[in-house]
Amino acid sequence: MAQSVLSKYFSDTEARSLQTGYSNGEVVSAMLRIKRVEDSGNVPINIAVLGDGGAGKSTFINTMRGVRSGDHGAAPVGDYEASVNPVGYPYPSLPNVQLWDLPGSNSLSFEMSRYLKQVRFESYDFYIIVSQSRFRESDGELSRKIQQQGKGFYYIRSKIDNDAFSMQMQGTDFGEGQRQIRQDCLDNFHRVSVEPPPIFLISGLQVTEYDFPKLQSALASDLPKIKSTAFRLAIPRMMQEIQRPRRQMLMWCIALWAFLSGALGVLRLPALPLLTATLCTVSGWMYLRRQLGVSERELGTLSGAVAKPVSLLKTDMDRPSPRKLQQLVPKALSLVVIVAFTVVGFLGTFPPVLLIVCGAGSSLAFTWLVLMGSLDDRLRSVQNLAGALFDETVVGVYRSVAHSTA
Repeated sequence: MAQSVLSKYFSDTEARSLQTGYSNGEVVSAMLRIKRVEDSGNVPINIAVLGDGGAGKSTFINTMRGVRSGDHGAAPVGDYEASVNPVGYPYPSLPNVQLWDLPGSNSLSFEMSRYLKQVRFESYDFYIIVSQSRFRESDGELSRKIQQQGKGFYYIRSKIDNDAFSMQMQGTDFGEGQRQIRQDCLDNFHRVSVEPPPIFLISGLQVTEYDFPKLQSALASDLPKIKSTAFRLAIPRMMQEIQRPRRQMLMWCIALWAFLSGALGVLRLPALPLLTATLCTVSGWMYLRRQLGVSERELGTLSGAVAKPVSLLKTDMDRPSPRKLQQLVPKALSLVVIVAFTVVGFLGTFPPVLLIVCGAGSSLAFTWLVLMGSLDDRLRSVQNLAGALFDETVVGVYRSVAHSTA
């Protein structure tokens, strides 16, 4: 699977066109081109099938695809783990859907964090956890990780035919046995603080029996929502990749402003270094605002395209992210230290050489830190704005505007 989110939805030529257009100020056009891809329904979906080795993952994938274990292109079954890497298989019943056979979570002798990294856990759009006999500790860990991403999953109790045979031998009513199995699964999900997903009791060898038909029907029915959720969650990373060339160019500009601030910081006239550092920083901030600001006219175009008031779009842009709030305290403290160091350094109590070093270093650091923070904040605001276009409450009446700006 490609690591680039942008290449998942666009060809290389289209991706470069989006990056070039964004760098040239075509912000609205880039967003509406992304919106048209989501609306077209031509969104690839990667479904991870995971669980312990021997749970029946490969058999499940083959049965879903209508192939047998010995057929060409079938997933290998049995105790043999074909690869330490995930292997994808197309799902013919649903276009653009790939079922990924992941190595057993207990087969690589890895701790869970390393296993998740090995299988690129966060790169999938939806998950199917396959378990047999009982709810396992790894089932709880995997389900928590999925929930933390805001993505959905199904939980499958496989080899239910074995349970049915065991119940028959013990004289247990199968209907009551199924109810107990489902309740046990629900209790375990609540125990690990996970919202219970749809639960299916299946046999990988009997496609028309038990919950297998319900599972196939549910996946087909849920696919539009799965696509919508996956696309919405991909927007921040997609926008980051579109913004990357522009960000790199502006980082060079910030480096020049910071170098100029540091060069002027060697001057030892009273208060002049602090003044020049402030002027360089403010000038750079105004430059970034001109380069990355979204105009009222552009907001008006987007507002008409998605039937959402400009005031709400501005609110979406200014929405702080948890990461930004986490970084606010250390950034504020570092800025206080830098400013204090600049002021103290020019009170005339330091040796000349140390005075020059302190003035240049603190002025450069002050300008770089403030401008880089401003750059990332403005890029994040555009990411928030793009995400607002995929809000479930947005009315899809943008098509005519989208085509006119293409």
